[in-house]
Amino acid sequence: MTCNAISLRDIRSFHVGGATVELTGQPRQDVRVSPDAAPRTVDLNGHYVSGQLYAQHFVLDRPRSDVPILFWHGGAMTGVTWETTPDDRPGWSQVFLRHGHDVVVSDAVERGRASWAPFPQIYDSPPLFRTAEDAWYLFRMGAAEDFARRRPFAGQRFPIARFDQLCAQFVPRWTTNAKATIAAYMQLVARFDRVIIVAHSQGGWFAQSLAARLPDRVAAVVLLEPAGAPNLAPEEMARAARVPHLYVWGDNCDSHPAWRPYKSDATAYSESLRSRGGTVDTLDLPKHGILGNSHMPMMDDNSDEIASMILGWLARTRD
Repeated sequence: MTCNAISLRDIRSFHVGGATVELTGQPRQDVRVSPDAAPRTVDLNGHYVSGQLYAQHFVLDRPRSDVPILFWHGGAMTGVTWETTPDDRPGWSQVFLRHGHDVVVSDAVERGRASWAPFPQIYDSPPLFRTAEDAWYLFRMGAAEDFARRRPFAGQRFPIARFDQLCAQFVPRWTTNAKATIAAYMQLVARFDRVIIVAHSQGGWFAQSLAARLPDRVAAVVLLEPAGAPNLAPEEMARAARVPHLYVWGDNCDSHPAWRPYKSDATAYSESLRSRGGTVDTLDLPKHGILGNSHMPMMDDNSDEIASMILGWLARTRD
């Protein structure tokens, strides 16, 4: 892949979405907020902003496209997904910038710099944490029983020596904030005339939902192993069919107990879009002779090759 220099005109960061919630009846606490400072009284009664997402917008000096790329991460992840890879190679935010697209990297509601809200006072469920064992199995690094030995699948493309660096990225997540997340993503998309969404895993569910809600704003969606698909009404499906969709799948999906139903649901959804006249393509990497990709294609050792294929699809779709 050609390595073009990145010349930026601006870097902006902002929060969108969310609402102010007032809490009352909370106990006051005496807290030593700094190790060597005297305790002070903290009053937890008052107003909190909850349900916002964080975004960082990289604006090129001379973009070759007038449509920015919005990168949306998956479950227990943040925008770090798209930055430097665990083995210190340029991530896709840099790759797509070098190919002329402005880039927006976000932390979704309740993740990373988007911040949390109090539980159980505002969030109605406890956070869910991802273990390294769960990531090993769900991200298809190797068989579950081979985690302790860190023995990967044959031909594994993820840099296994840096697996712990991947696990260092994990953050708490909640499973009951989909409504707030959709609302925040809608406000993010609405800040731009048109966008392309590149989404991973759980983020793919949200991207498919947004394409149905804002088809005039979404120029295309690229779905990297989406965790299923939304259940939409016929009129919503008709709107979604106006947006070109590309589905990307790595290796070992079809035999995996968790990924087999996810892929089946997304495939049925894509076929429904196609039946309504939508532009829908699937990049099933093993069927193209590209073997060994994990659930993290943007971090695998052939991530540049996959990015090039996506950029080619975007160029063909938008011509």
